[in-house]
Amino acid sequence: MSIRSRSIRAGRRAGAFALAGALASTTTAEVLPIINPGFESVSRPLAVGEITNGAGGAGVPVGTRPNLFAGPQFASSVEVEGWRSPLPPPMNPNATIRVGVLNPHEVQPGVPYLSGYTGTHVAWGQVAPMQQTLPVFIQPSTTYRLTFLAGFGRFETQEGVYVGLYGAPDLETPVYNTSAGSFLAQTQGIIPPLASAGQMLPYSLEVTTPAVLPTALANRYIAIAFVGSDGIPSMAFDDFRLEATPVPGPPAIIALTGAAALAGRRRHGSFEAVGTGFEPVKP
Repeated sequence: MSIRSRSIRAGRRAGAFALAGALASTTTAEVLPIINPGFESVSRPLAVGEITNGAGGAGVPVGTRPNLFAGPQFASSVEVEGWRSPLPPPMNPNATIRVGVLNPHEVQPGVPYLSGYTGTHVAWGQVAPMQQTLPVFIQPSTTYRLTFLAGFGRFETQEGVYVGLYGAPDLETPVYNTSAGSFLAQTQGIIPPLASAGQMLPYSLEVTTPAVLPTALANRYIAIAFVGSDGIPSMAFDDFRLEATPVPGPPAIIALTGAAALAGRRRHGSFEAVGTGFEPVKP
């Protein structure tokens, strides 16, 4: 093989690899900053079976319940970092909030209420929602992928998984089932198998935004919200992770191709770039 032929083939490979690398770099997933994704950051240890009476984020103490059936007490309050839920109203400060951070218990000796989660805590909820709004604006032409664990406790009623992504006007306003929240995506038809009672399983939610965001999502922060059920059944959640991946478009590909062409052109050489490869220059 002549030096000229080797140069042509090397140029083709270099151009293709450079373009592929550049395209890959433009579609790298970014992990968005969820605070306390596994519900481990609480201001004091929770006893086995203890659950917080809601969540208010850092700096907002909430009461706890010694178990899932007891009423709340406020003598030894807890702060739950990152997450928020409804809180007892001023006119009923001792109200029970049906969502919180739980240190799972055993339903009988050696039989755990839940398994398959990581760390010590999970979020557990019935009819009340919990949410976290990230300090990140929703972007156009972006794929958002949310992964998490979910499951219903041993001896509990089988229930669906209700998790959604929303647009929020600020970092504190509730978005679940309110006029302030803009809907982005929600899990649909996910029901853990009946045989999985007591076992948390992995789930995901994915959505790609359009090139031009609708007015309801423009200049909105992205929020994660979940609820256990619309009544008595419950669901537990853990290990939330949200990734954002820009969707490559034709302008980026054209720009990269042009850059490869300019890089491959040689004044006194024997090849020039054509598209994504190299061809000999005709005399």
